[in-house]
Amino acid sequence: MPNGTLESYLKHAHETLSMIDRLRLLKQIAEGLQYLHDNDVIHGDLTNGNVLVATDGSPRLADFGISNIMGQSNPAFSYHTGAVRWAAPELLDSPDDQPIQCATKSTDIYALGSIMLQVLYGKQPYWWLKSAIHVMSAKFKCTEPIDSSVEIEPNHLDFMRRCWSTKSELRPSVEEVINYLQEALSNETSSA
Repeated sequence: MPNGTLESYLKHAHETLSMIDRLRLLKQIAEGLQYLHDNDVIHGDLTNGNVLVATDGSPRLADFGISNIMGQSNPAFSYHTGAVRWAAPELLDSPDDQPIQCATKSTDIYALGSIMLQVLYGKQPYWWLKSAIHVMSAKFKCTEPIDSSVEIEPNHLDFMRRCWSTKSELRPSVEEVINYLQEALSNETSSA
């Protein structure tokens, strides 16, 4: 893709994108995820490096190396240094008596909440932590992927916190994410 990954695109374009542009970008990412979920496909590795950006600025979900079709396969989550930042805590710390946790629609939503943080505020989850070990330690301690150095709009923060819930059943569905983003877009458009 001409604009590279979401990470590289945001490095060059973040300051010039309006809040409306950012919300539209997020809504398109969520719609791509909805398409997958509607077809019983779990992405499993949704990160800023696995979203590519086309010439027109529209996103494409990529890297389905560990995605799975629900009911047909059950791959365990495998992570690399970067992906730990976006991974739902249950993928990293399954109880001793439980098998390794597999990616689910809910773990995709956790990752989508982290993508929201980066698109809206220009910060990767746990940006102040440099190593995967420190990020994992923070997740084990239930530390949120944000700190107080960035001022986040309260309604955005509340919604991202729902996506990051340590209780997977409390995370919103992809449809709820799209509805939230549509409402946020409507509010931005009417106030612009």
